Amino acid sequence: MTSPHPKNPRVLIIMLVSSILVLILTCVSIAISYFNTIQSVRLSIANQSMKAASVVADSLDVDAYQEFLRNPVKETAAYKRIEQQLNQAREQFGLLYLYTIQVSEDRQSGRTMIVARPPNAKQNFDIGNPIVLSPEHIEMIYKGSSAYYSDIIRDPDYGVYMSAGAPLRDREGKIIGIIGVDTDLAIIEDIGNDVVRSSVPVFAIQGLFVVVLIFLVLCMERWYQRAIKAAVGETEETYQDELRSVICSMRSIRHDFVNHMQVLYGLIECGYYPKARDYVQSLLKETKLLDLTVRFANPALMVLLHTKWEQAKSKQIVMQFEECSDPIDSIPSIDLIKILSNLIDNAIEAAELADGEKRVSIYFCCDEEHVIFRVENTGPEITPEQRARIFENGYTTKTERKCGGRGTGLTIVDSVVHKYKGKIEVWSERGITRFTVRLPVK
Repeated sequence: MTSPHPKNPRVLIIMLVSSILVLILTCVSIAISYFNTIQSVRLSIANQSMKAASVVADSLDVDAYQEFLRNPVKETAAYKRIEQQLNQAREQFGLLYLYTIQVSEDRQSGRTMIVARPPNAKQNFDIGNPIVLSPEHIEMIYKGSSAYYSDIIRDPDYGVYMSAGAPLRDREGKIIGIIGVDTDLAIIEDIGNDVVRSSVPVFAIQGLFVVVLIFLVLCMERWYQRAIKAAVGETEETYQDELRSVICSMRSIRHDFVNHMQVLYGLIECGYYPKARDYVQSLLKETKLLDLTVRFANPALMVLLHTKWEQAKSKQIVMQFEECSDPIDSIPSIDLIKILSNLIDNAIEAAELADGEKRVSIYFCCDEEHVIFRVENTGPEITPEQRARIFENGYTTKTERKCGGRGTGLTIVDSVVHKYKGKIEVWSERGITRFTVRLPVK
């Protein structure tokens, strides 16, 4: 027994590609978010560390420090005075280590002189211990830079930290050393992990939305196929192009959905919750506009209007409809399509050329005697001379470059109207053109 719904390899490919794209985009988004967060925290801590080093350099008792340099031993009052000041500053700024640096004569290295350390520190710091100091940072200090900072350092003994420094000057402004600070950066690791963990639920929600969207698109695609087949029967070839346009529009919606989710993810990730709410509201408004095209009882007209609505939207043209609950069974769908598709195509092309408002309005009305269609648009007016010839085969009001040698659309409309012994009226004034078709009800 065969399944009534055979699997389509193209559908499976679309689902697979969509899933892979969502996975890739989400992973990239998480990576970018992680990197940006780490960089922001790193730069913020670097600025705070450089500022702390500069403040300590400006407030340190340079007279006592110069006295210590003349006799660099721990037992002097000058050493204890400087050590006390450094310890107070280390606690005030929440630093890991705070120390003074004596630069070598060749300016290629440095030594620690007085170190303020945490009470639980296991390392002993003697006067004159070598320190890892970049010659580039030393050169920056001596060339007038107010401070420097290093990359993130991961050391098995000292942990994860960042070093920064500022010049220490005597009262005449001469550099007599460098104030170095080490700031604990273990918090960066925790922040990075938090970013990844917080992104997992968003990733799951995005995947769920894509699965639901694909399911809805597949259901709508199948429903459209059945509705069109039942409505047009053997005349399906006449508006096969319209069906392909509908499918393309649904694929476009599916594609846009992923982009919308990425934008919402970015707004939420950055904490812009009011903007995210406004963005969702704008999407809901657009959904309501799209829903207007499915409020018609005639399936063939519903498909046609949906397609034309998408076409007008892509050209920034507002398309307005008035609902029609009557299925218009008295006229075959193929003839309805011939009339409306040509009138709406002409209206869209004319509205595209409008200087101000770009609008197309479509009106349906059924009474006991007539079926009335009215298509109105803004744009260039049709002159009386043109009105006298617009229904001639091959005649067009557009330039050859614009129309591509057409001029048969209104001829088709006129032939269908004549077939039903109806009337077609043309009105064009003050930048508005209106075509009204009246067909007698059989």
